[in-house]
Amino acid sequence: MASVIDPERHADLIELQQHVHELFKELEAYTGDDAEGMRERVRQAVTEKEAALYASGLVEEHGYFLASQDLKKAARTAAAPDPSGTAD
Repeated sequence: MASVIDPERHADLIELQQHVHELFKELEAYTGDDAEGMRERVRQAVTEKEAALYASGLVEEHGYFLASQDLKKAARTAAAPDPSGTAD
């Protein structure tokens, strides 16, 4: 089944999801005593991404699960290095 995320049309959503992924990685690597500030940054980024996902109409059209999973896949694909070794 084709993704409900169009890389060009939903580039803003993909960027938001990539930011969320980056923040989760930072949180996992955090070794400080108080990670509450870091967790709050993650919560805010997730809230922003979720609001944008709903505002896009994808949730209403395709359901939350499909839209959310396809967005995560699209963000990982966009962040992956080009296997051919050539950039677009």
